[in-house]
Amino acid sequence: MNWKSSSSSTPIIKYENTAKDLYLEMLKNQAVTPYPKWTVVVDTANGTQSEIIFDLLEDLKIKYIKTGDCDIQSPVFIPRDTEVSSSFAEISRQVLLSKADLGIAFDVDGDRIIFIDDQGRYLPGDYSCTLIAQQEDSQAIVTPISTSSVIDSIGKTVYRTPVGSTHVAAKMKEVGAQFGFEPNGGGIFADIAYGRDGGATLIKMLNLLKASKKKLSDLYSALPQFHLYREKIDCPFDNYDRIYSAVREKYSDINDLDGIKVNLGHDEWILFRGSGNAPEFRVFVQSPDPNRAQRLGQEGLAFVKSQVYRVSPLRAASKLDSLGIFESIQALPDQCAQVISEVSQQSIPASCSLVSNIVISGMGGSALGGRVIASLERQTLKIPIVVSTEYHLPNFANEKTLVVISSYSGETEETLSALAEARSRGCQIFVLTTGGKLAETAKQFTLPHYIINPKNNPSGQPRMSLGYEITAMIALLSRCQLIQPIKELPRLPDFLRSRQSTMNHELLAKNLVNHIPVFLVSEHLKGAAHALKNQLNENAKTFAVVFDLPEANHHLMEGLAHPKSNPDNLACVFIDSPHYHPETKKRYPITREIVRKNHLPVFDLSVSGPNTIFEVMDLIQSGAYLAYYLSQEYGIDPGPIPWVDWMKDELRKMV
Repeated sequence: MNWKSSSSSTPIIKYENTAKDLYLEMLKNQAVTPYPKWTVVVDTANGTQSEIIFDLLEDLKIKYIKTGDCDIQSPVFIPRDTEVSSSFAEISRQVLLSKADLGIAFDVDGDRIIFIDDQGRYLPGDYSCTLIAQQEDSQAIVTPISTSSVIDSIGKTVYRTPVGSTHVAAKMKEVGAQFGFEPNGGGIFADIAYGRDGGATLIKMLNLLKASKKKLSDLYSALPQFHLYREKIDCPFDNYDRIYSAVREKYSDINDLDGIKVNLGHDEWILFRGSGNAPEFRVFVQSPDPNRAQRLGQEGLAFVKSQVYRVSPLRAASKLDSLGIFESIQALPDQCAQVISEVSQQSIPASCSLVSNIVISGMGGSALGGRVIASLERQTLKIPIVVSTEYHLPNFANEKTLVVISSYSGETEETLSALAEARSRGCQIFVLTTGGKLAETAKQFTLPHYIINPKNNPSGQPRMSLGYEITAMIALLSRCQLIQPIKELPRLPDFLRSRQSTMNHELLAKNLVNHIPVFLVSEHLKGAAHALKNQLNENAKTFAVVFDLPEANHHLMEGLAHPKSNPDNLACVFIDSPHYHPETKKRYPITREIVRKNHLPVFDLSVSGPNTIFEVMDLIQSGAYLAYYLSQEYGIDPGPIPWVDWMKDELRKMV
């Protein structure tokens, strides 16, 4: 641009295209034309390449399709992390819809480029640049220490540098390398400039595709697949040395070129690195197994957190627990042990064993046990079971129906109404409560009942009494000979206690912050997942949804693409089990892949146990911890439920 002085001394700006024209000419001179009749989807993030790339593609006679983020005049640039696949969900979708040959997406300033293959898959920058490195004449390749091992698989000499393009460029000059790159998609070509260049990287890729006569998906699939985990936490600069010292004490095979990189063998490594630009500490992990990468990454991040906080994050946050929710979670095994001891002494009429169906009536937390039992025993019960959360019982309820009336407080109006109706219909009744009007009615009319002494639920919250409710219902159905006696049940409390010492859901909770958890679950675990969702609602004050497989495979898969913000707002959590039906188990890896192709974050919530009942209780306990940790991440007290209480107060005013 030129500046001229006018009589009023006001600068006049004149734009010239000299630099643009020179850059375009350089790129065209690099191109090995003519190219095949490709169709390319383009996303420029409303940045600098908006002024260049479309002129280039027209000159190269390549058909292109613009996404909605290709306007240099837009007042909104699209900042994006080019090392996160979810940043490119929309262009991936456009590639699939338009059946394009590839997609190209730039960052705002245009020096980094990400490629989407013809299958809609995001290529990490180190993979696209490794493909280019294969074709470069230079035997020396330079890249940062954080780049995956895929570059080491092509038989060239690889020089590692500290993180940063300036380090890469300096090393290229030192060793005479003609090509270097960063894993963010920034290629550096010595014959062009010692700086990242997204346009030049594009031309190199187009030349490669033409020469190979292959699809980008084929080239990508031919490379060894390494999975990277990246996460960071806020960390004061003066804590870096403490973390590095702890890493050196913990590990032996290390490289301290930039941060500390730990070689774990079998193509696995962890990089601990403090940021030089912000008070953040980062953990990078590589593994050929995506689940291993995530687990190792979570363990590495937990190790860093232990050095940053110096105290357990849980203890530090426990002040935000006015009602003792955490103590109730810890007491879950004791609730189960108490019930196993006490229910065996309860008197249960023989008529309860002669019923044709079962209705479990309860609301809120008191209905959770019923939902768990309904899904747990669906395949083992000889008669139907239904959970009722209404004022009225199902129409079929009669004298051949066992109605389990469950209300923790004994004052729930819907449940009291259901009890009155059950009595009027002559149903077989069993009452489960801690007291209140429900206990009084049971005693008055000599109804079979189990009055819980809630000594192992210090919070006093119904949703935290699932050890009582679930174990009591299992014991009741077993006593009524409606399910097979469970010989292992006395071992359940010790099993749950042993699991408490190995559970670590803080990191999953951290990953769910500012995301809507979408749980995918099946068969006997569906009821426990519903309980988990309720506890997330009430304890973590967060929205959550549950879908069950295989049913969700018939609709949910098509609902992942929109809105475009889904990858930023949703987090899919898979709850798998070795006890699922074999055909159900086949669906889990396929469904995970579909979710990943839609660029939604994927996590796993593992369960354990020798049988389905133990697995259910393990998920109940895991879910309670997860909801608690998430409440602490949000900085909220998990105990009070102000909106539920307000609603009840408003309803009372209407009487």
